[in-house]
Amino acid sequence: MIYTQSDLLKLLHDTRAVSIWNRDKGPVFWYAANVPGPFYVNTEMVIGASIAEKMLREITAIVAGTIDTQARSLQLHHLIMDAYKTNPAWQKLIATMLDRARAEWTTHDFTMISGGERRDWLFSIPFAHAADMPHLYLFKNKTHYCGQHVKKGEKVLHVSDLINNAASFFDLWQPALNDLGLGCSGNLCVNLRGENGLKRLNEAKQKTVALVTIDREFFRLLHADDLIDRATFEEIAVFFGSAQDWAALYLIGNPQLFAIDTCDAKSFERLRFFISHDPWHLRPKHEVFFTAMSDAIKMRASKAA
Repeated sequence: MIYTQSDLLKLLHDTRAVSIWNRDKGPVFWYAANVPGPFYVNTEMVIGASIAEKMLREITAIVAGTIDTQARSLQLHHLIMDAYKTNPAWQKLIATMLDRARAEWTTHDFTMISGGERRDWLFSIPFAHAADMPHLYLFKNKTHYCGQHVKKGEKVLHVSDLINNAASFFDLWQPALNDLGLGCSGNLCVNLRGENGLKRLNEAKQKTVALVTIDREFFRLLHADDLIDRATFEEIAVFFGSAQDWAALYLIGNPQLFAIDTCDAKSFERLRFFISHDPWHLRPKHEVFFTAMSDAIKMRASKAA
């Protein structure tokens, strides 16, 4: 059994793999570029929030605590596969990914599956198992492991949770594959978020296939399936049209939505950057708001000093 497209939409919504903020209460989400947004993608949540949290915590411990690359990889395999075998929803998602891969690539296009530290492994390791192919573990410290001898000239299919800007692929995983003399037949992911990563991959002639693209159409379909209301869809449609317009309509004049006094340290630093650097050039039209926010930020910072 595999998921239909409608099933996938519901899965991402219900598991909060795609979370939507509460525009009345906040707090707003923060992205790595130090800009706010109305939704956030945590693909690993599709396997269940508690199991995803447990897996990531234990993956981190294994990577940090086991020096030998082979021993580390075997521990990761057992950790993830033991959990996977008791999780029907996870199994169904991997079956869906495998079905899509077989429709997009031939059996001669690749001989192994690669996955990078950390979240990729939640999908690449069981995918390799389901495909009956060896798995190439790629670590951020530039080490690697595969249970089978890696021959130069072989090709991999890189499996990941999410493609956003494709920074990890170009900065870490592709150089590692190049060092091993391996080619890459393409990227298969659960979610594709934004156009930057896809554009970079296309320019590099990397075939990219996603089960779901998180775009305006994704949220329109959520609304069509009564998973979100019209007001939520209309707000997110504004965001996709212009992030600056969204901020002006939904954030400016509402300092409580930033939770300045209670947000975590990382969110606070992103807020401070956003207000001080004004990357969306909002300040000239909203000077009073930016001044008030700057004062509130200074007050919190002084309390922490």
